[in-house]
Amino acid sequence: MQLLKCSTLKKYNQWVLDIHSGTYRPFLTVRAVNKFGRRHWIWCDKQQREVHLLSDAERRAYEIMISRPTTVEVKEQYALDFSETLSIANELGYVHPRNYKTKQIIVMTTDFITVSQSLVNQKLLLKAKAYTFKYSSDLYTDKSCSAFLPSATRTIQKLEIEQEYWNRRGIEYRVITELHATKERAWNIQFCKNSFKGVADKSLAMEFPSVFYDIWEKNRYAHLSDLFIQSATILAIGQDDAEQLFCFCVLHDLVKLVHSSKLQKYRPIELE
Repeated sequence: MQLLKCSTLKKYNQWVLDIHSGTYRPFLTVRAVNKFGRRHWIWCDKQQREVHLLSDAERRAYEIMISRPTTVEVKEQYALDFSETLSIANELGYVHPRNYKTKQIIVMTTDFITVSQSLVNQKLLLKAKAYTFKYSSDLYTDKSCSAFLPSATRTIQKLEIEQEYWNRRGIEYRVITELHATKERAWNIQFCKNSFKGVADKSLAMEFPSVFYDIWEKNRYAHLSDLFIQSATILAIGQDDAEQLFCFCVLHDLVKLVHSSKLQKYRPIELE
């Protein structure tokens, strides 16, 4: 097996220089990847840059991650140091991912690196997590993801190389599937983002969840619009204000939805 071909090495070295300059860009792009299926080349307002996602489910996963209020950054298609992944593969006794025609190794990538912030003892801390996206049917025997497919042995080896790479950096690593990034969850987040006008009374936002849950518990078949009306009456605010508070609380995980269906104003909802 040979090391990287010169053009790939040059591409990787340039990528390292570029991201160290302070502006992130993905190692793999929509234009460069020869892959069947839908791909997405979109603009992210939060990060103020172009984002490259290689499937519909990857796009949903990205939108869910970037919408979290604590998320500072999501780096997609992140390249791993090939010399280290090669060393890890040798230690584990696995063949490093390679081009089976040329026998040259390829640069491994992690689908998503998220950077989130939290306030601990009055100090703002940043924490990174690494995620690999796989379709459940390519990895698991059923939708409960309780056992791996016998045919997924090679994929699992690659995931173990990736996991060890991030373990050495003290970064949590997870495999996610389309079951984590459902159409319903992505829809519901987008519903709230589109409806929210950026204005919500923070003190009312702390009071709103208990009022909203209490109303919902009394009539779980009430339409979402009716829940807005009743919440507005109890809190002595306008119906539009109640809707804004609902969207704010969902986006900030203060009201927890069961994402079993898509939010519609004239349909019931389900809460955790």
